[in-house]
Amino acid sequence: MQAEVDIGVTTAATRPLVVDLDGTLIHSDLLWESIVLFLKMNILRAWLLPFWLLSGKAGFKERLAREVELDPAALPYDRKVLAMVEAERARGRPVVLATGSQRRFAEQIAAHLGLFDLVLATGDGINLTSHNKARRLAELYGERGYDYIGNSRADLPVWLGCAHPWSVTAKPFRLLDGRHTVHAGSVRGGTARALFKALRPRQWLKNLLVFVPMLAGHALDPASVSASLVAFLAFSLCASSAYLLNDALDAQDDRVHPTKHTRPIASGALSLPLALLASPLLALAAIVLCAATNLLLLGAVLVYFISTVAYSVWLKRLLMIDIVALAILYSLRVIGGAAATGIPPSFWLLAFSFFIFLSLALLKRHSELINLHKRGQDKTRGRGYTVEDRMPVGVMGVNSAFLSVLVFMLYFNSENVLDLYRTPAWLAGILPLLVFWLGRLWVLSFRGQVNEDPVLYVSKDKTSLAVVACCLALATLASF
Repeated sequence: MQAEVDIGVTTAATRPLVVDLDGTLIHSDLLWESIVLFLKMNILRAWLLPFWLLSGKAGFKERLAREVELDPAALPYDRKVLAMVEAERARGRPVVLATGSQRRFAEQIAAHLGLFDLVLATGDGINLTSHNKARRLAELYGERGYDYIGNSRADLPVWLGCAHPWSVTAKPFRLLDGRHTVHAGSVRGGTARALFKALRPRQWLKNLLVFVPMLAGHALDPASVSASLVAFLAFSLCASSAYLLNDALDAQDDRVHPTKHTRPIASGALSLPLALLASPLLALAAIVLCAATNLLLLGAVLVYFISTVAYSVWLKRLLMIDIVALAILYSLRVIGGAAATGIPPSFWLLAFSFFIFLSLALLKRHSELINLHKRGQDKTRGRGYTVEDRMPVGVMGVNSAFLSVLVFMLYFNSENVLDLYRTPAWLAGILPLLVFWLGRLWVLSFRGQVNEDPVLYVSKDKTSLAVVACCLALATLASF
């Protein structure tokens, strides 16, 4: 990259094109990206952030830049802005990256892209945004001596001093001199839709597990149904809170994943500040709901929430600990349903739940490793596994599956069955169905055909749904 040069601005062909970075060249903000990276790696030092702010915004950015390492390849670039920059540069036009982001990050991105003649960024105690940026560009190129692509009201002074103002926002900005910005870049999607998608409503299917104690205890009275519905809502709010936090922390890893890169936070459709604000609000809503209805449910939800945060921040990166944590998180939903209804879960229910959910958690990791091997990769970012682990993970998963079948078989011969079912012989038909279903899932996983979360896969798999329906029918017949 060149130092400051006299580029002889006289015509549109030679007038420099100045491009903003945050929210323009990328669908994100590097300040928030660096805050999230810092929290992901140094959660116990989060208390330092307010003190660093005392040195001013420029000093805050500089301190964060010293603490984290940014991967320029793992950023959500606006492909249309990039194409525009490439086209203008191909015509021989000078291109400048002018950003409020910290200088080291801006220079890393410029070096990665190889498209910019000059980088102007925050440094030396000066936050290069708004009027500071406008003054700096006027010093270099004079009034109306450059064209500018920006994205927010902070860019109004810069647009006012440029020749041709472009904005990546759908709605144009009106300038004091009567001009309006012209749209450039890709069309930005609606925030509300992106937020709803980031809540992962399909994953709420897992929270139907709170109804298991009610069904297993044959307590189909209105009070139990109502209590289970409250538990379902509380766990759904809590789960969505955890998904937002998890996706924010995993944004850089998700962007280089073949399917996860489309997630709202990873793609930049949902901003990090909004995700980090919505996450605690959803958790607070769940806690208030539980506190107002059932203190036992509140305890279960608090344990679940703390566990999900621990999983997102730390546990998911640890070999096998992440698998056990996932199995426990599934089982906590069952315990939450028991707490809500006051129906104590039996030993058989808890043992069966743990082993079958352990198998599904291992199935999730095994499928990821099989697909990773197919793509010729060795390791997933942010996880403690390599493709060499796919066989032991598969062996443990198959063993866990059939341990759950063994537990169910022993339950079939227990006193609990005689107390709850009038004709328990019907339950014997569930055993071959479980063997078929779990065996089929694992065979498909070894074939690389389970390409997503097992619970979501089951919810769309007609064979699995038919097996579930048959099991429910047999359990119903056994009750009469």
